[in-house]
Amino acid sequence: MAGIKMKLRKGRLNTVEFIDEETIRKIGVVQEKTRPYRLKVEAWALSQALLRGVNTPRVLDYYRDPNGREVLVLERIHGKHLSRHTSKENAECMFKVGLQMALLNDIPFNYSWGWINPVSMNGISENWQSFLLLYIQTYHEMFVREKILKETHLQKVYSSIDNIESSNPNPCLVNRDIKPSNVIKDENGKVWIIDWENAILGDPLYDLAIFGVKYGHGVFWKNLVLGHISNISYPKYALYEIIGLIGMIDFYREHQINYQGRQKQLCKLIQRLDHK
Repeated sequence: MAGIKMKLRKGRLNTVEFIDEETIRKIGVVQEKTRPYRLKVEAWALSQALLRGVNTPRVLDYYRDPNGREVLVLERIHGKHLSRHTSKENAECMFKVGLQMALLNDIPFNYSWGWINPVSMNGISENWQSFLLLYIQTYHEMFVREKILKETHLQKVYSSIDNIESSNPNPCLVNRDIKPSNVIKDENGKVWIIDWENAILGDPLYDLAIFGVKYGHGVFWKNLVLGHISNISYPKYALYEIIGLIGMIDFYREHQINYQGRQKQLCKLIQRLDHK
């Protein structure tokens, strides 16, 4: 189309095209076996978040192109992505992100838990524990075979999942990818949360744990917690950090990124499960 500037950003699973001043096109370039309709789920998650007052882009269209790739057309949000460098202004933005996500904490979705089925828009697991157990089982054999974790380590994780207390009678919409680069502050100071393709139905504390694993427990994390959850169960939080690290290490391994530091971090957290 003549006169339209297009910028392409390569991603692990998608490309993002900035078509014009008002529109973004997201194209799925890698088809995941466990989530073959990732962008369709994102479209649903965005619509649900928007209905409940969260500042997210509007979905303009969803379809599959002639190559069978998912295409999601979104409203373009103008502003600056948050910097990963800690600053007072950016930390305050994370507090606003927490307030936004808290809008999803007390909504009874009345669905099952975990991965979202793109047809029924329901979770695939009967309860939260079942989803977490299934998630760990996915990596169990490979982690033991490649000596990333010992069998005894994984048994501790299974035991902790079995004993977890559910404080949420209904699943909440969990983003699973809250990070500074997925937060935009516009010129009016409004904070927007983008990128919901990793959304699941689960425990909102899981979002905080994934953020803590990636970025530590500094002022960004503290402000996110203050806006998001009034009462943290630290044993449960530690378990969620372990689960988040397991997924992260698998990603590092797949993409040939050194994961030894994360592996040590994971083993230390598992050892602490006995001293909750």
